[in-house]
Amino acid sequence: MNTNKILVAGLIGGVVAFFLGWLFFGILFPDLLKIPLEGFMKPEAEMVMWAMIAANLLWGLFLAYIFVQWANISTWISGAKAGATVGFFISAIFDTGYYAMSNMFTLNSMLIDIVVNTLFAGLTGAVIGWWLGRK
Repeated sequence: MNTNKILVAGLIGGVVAFFLGWLFFGILFPDLLKIPLEGFMKPEAEMVMWAMIAANLLWGLFLAYIFVQWANISTWISGAKAGATVGFFISAIFDTGYYAMSNMFTLNSMLIDIVVNTLFAGLTGAVIGWWLGRK
């Protein structure tokens, strides 16, 4: 296994994911995650930042592992396609389950969340793919 390649690509992907998450969910679509359940979402001041950083690093490492170990991805376009595909399926699986079993989403907010997460993962995958293929 090419551990160093995965770790560096995963770290870069995690940083990109962190800032894309801030851009998408904090600035462009802030109301998307306004869950209509009292106390469900923490106020920004109470967020656990180490866990947010860990989540994004794990996302970057997850994509980097797939790209290096299983898919041999080394271009930004193949990274974007693979990232978007993985992001679509993961968000669609969780969001449809949450929609079925909770009041967390309306149908419209669920569909928007799937699209936004697909774009988020595609852009993160594009950067990781670019990094892996650079000369």
